[in-house]
Amino acid sequence: MTKELLLGQFTTCFDENGWFVATKNAITGVTAEQAAWKFDGADNSIHEIINHLNFYNYAYLQRFKGIDFEYSTNDNDETFDHGEAATWEEEAARFDSIMNEWREEIEKANKMKFDEIAPPRNEISWADLIGNINTHNAHHGGQIVLLRKLQGSWDQQKGVS
Repeated sequence: MTKELLLGQFTTCFDENGWFVATKNAITGVTAEQAAWKFDGADNSIHEIINHLNFYNYAYLQRFKGIDFEYSTNDNDETFDHGEAATWEEEAARFDSIMNEWREEIEKANKMKFDEIAPPRNEISWADLIGNINTHNAHHGGQIVLLRKLQGSWDQQKGVS
């Protein structure tokens, strides 16, 4: 049951609207200019939020696959920066690629994998960690929808308003 529950949550948070807009759907159609826009007083742009999601989703995907992956930074604020990173279009495509690979890995994993303790801190199970990842993605997806509403680029026909 855990695997099916996690896959359902994953899908709702990634690319299938439910009670809220899935993150992939929140960024669909966003231009580079819209992705770079910041509301006065806001900490991050849409582009920066996707950079942050890519940073953590990629890291934990590698660990789920058994790769001993180390963060390039321990400063959470730096995960939002794109410095020399990819263009908006490349970063959005990378988000899609990472998340599709995550889904494939969850689908093919043995159900016992979800009871294993997730590295590197060995504090919680993969089931709990993936649940947290899903929640994290949904949280930032909501921020993206809010930013799009504030900039006037959100189409209410695309999801819960």
